[in-house]
Amino acid sequence: MATIDKLLKHRAHFSPNLEALVSGNKRYTYEEYLKRVNQLAHYLLEQNVQKGDRVALLCKNNHHFPTILMAILHIGAVAVPISWKLSADEMKFITNNCQPKILFYDEEFAPLLSSVKDSSILPTLVLAGDDTDTTSSFEELLAGRMTKNPYHISIEKEDPAVIIYTSGTTGMPKGVVITHENICSAIPGTSMAVEFNFEDRYLAASPLFHVSGLIAMICSIQQGMTMIFMTDFDPVQIWDLIEAEKVTTMMSVPPMLFYMHPEFKNKEREISHLKSFICGGIKVPETLIRQYDDLGISITQVYGCTEAAGAISCWTTKMGMDQCMSVGKVALGLDVKIVDPETRQEVPLENVGEIAIKGAQIFREYWAHPEATQQVFEEGWFFTGDAGKIDESGFLYVLDRYKDLIINGGENIYPAQVEEVIIEMNEVQEVALIGIPDEIYGEIPRAYIVKKPNHHLKSEDILSHCKRKIANYKLTEIVFVDELPKSSFGKVMKSVLREQAIKELQIQ
Repeated sequence: MATIDKLLKHRAHFSPNLEALVSGNKRYTYEEYLKRVNQLAHYLLEQNVQKGDRVALLCKNNHHFPTILMAILHIGAVAVPISWKLSADEMKFITNNCQPKILFYDEEFAPLLSSVKDSSILPTLVLAGDDTDTTSSFEELLAGRMTKNPYHISIEKEDPAVIIYTSGTTGMPKGVVITHENICSAIPGTSMAVEFNFEDRYLAASPLFHVSGLIAMICSIQQGMTMIFMTDFDPVQIWDLIEAEKVTTMMSVPPMLFYMHPEFKNKEREISHLKSFICGGIKVPETLIRQYDDLGISITQVYGCTEAAGAISCWTTKMGMDQCMSVGKVALGLDVKIVDPETRQEVPLENVGEIAIKGAQIFREYWAHPEATQQVFEEGWFFTGDAGKIDESGFLYVLDRYKDLIINGGENIYPAQVEEVIIEMNEVQEVALIGIPDEIYGEIPRAYIVKKPNHHLKSEDILSHCKRKIANYKLTEIVFVDELPKSSFGKVMKSVLREQAIKELQIQ
């Protein structure tokens, strides 16, 4: 089954009364889920959305998200989930770059979209939440429309299904084009790695605009699971929801688990149904794994990336706590090798090099960016930019990064983009952004800035300038310095800045 549109039809046929979606006080079976998807698909066709057209989503975690996503895919259009953490300028870039015909949005993002209105290409905006004075409700879009699928549309496995934008190494984000075949190929390996099963109750608490959220939505249909949605993360309410809805598994990032842990003991709970927390985005600290293990809750650590459309590898407690600092064994359907980053020749076991992956789930291309695509592919292998090794037992370790990248709570930050925005300010002479180690978020982005002579620039001025152009999480700390350390060739030595920062942290 190489196209996603068939999955929901089959699940609704075999499990019509199985609970599919739970969002607040809304509950839908798979039969109801499919009917709503078909109704929205007919609406999209009436709006002249055709095969290959892009349709964007700016929505938080709720039942609207998978309904919109599947309706888009059912007519052969391409879904573009957009991070609601982005700035107006980043949003403008994405809408101009992929040119969506329609953008579905939650009401709370109306102010953000209003600031994008001077964009040269503005799609039709459709409210996915409650009524407003000017926009019909989502339910009114469905009312009275056919509940049968528009079967006349032919969808092929090579057709693009989703474009997910990731931070670019320079400038604005890159659109990762993921096909129907990519996603369908990722489902078996991901489901097996994280042990998704029929009638699991999966809590979607981390943002659905990430590839982890996307693949979990599709896996839940294929496996026959119930998806429960949490719109905004809260470390207390999430335990209440886990208990009330008998959640068996959940996707998370380490900061979520860090804040959840102390809240667990504040109230006696019945959570015997909970199997594990799936965790990814950044490395899960061993102390956190052991803290949850002491509570009887296992952590499943996943290594993946947007370009892989799902899990690359996975570690579970069944593999042994002595291997918990690895990212486990490679997922089904993927080949992984470690290569010399300069020659791209494979290196022996236990040697450190760049992680390269190959398989049917690997993305097709970067949207409208052939040069970037060519740089990361060679003979079908995708070169991740991550440094790692494979040991004698086949465990994969992610040790560092070859590319200049900061990962903050699972969100990728490319320093070049942030530096480009900061250097726009007339008062700034030089800037270097690095990641500072952080127990909760993995890394905190810190900018070292050299001011031009006789300028009285303040941190608040820089943050205010950046807020209009980049997401808030991309810059949190600023340090003013007289000069930046440089090599004999004049290149800024970020390694020296990192070493200095780490020493300061150790002293504190």
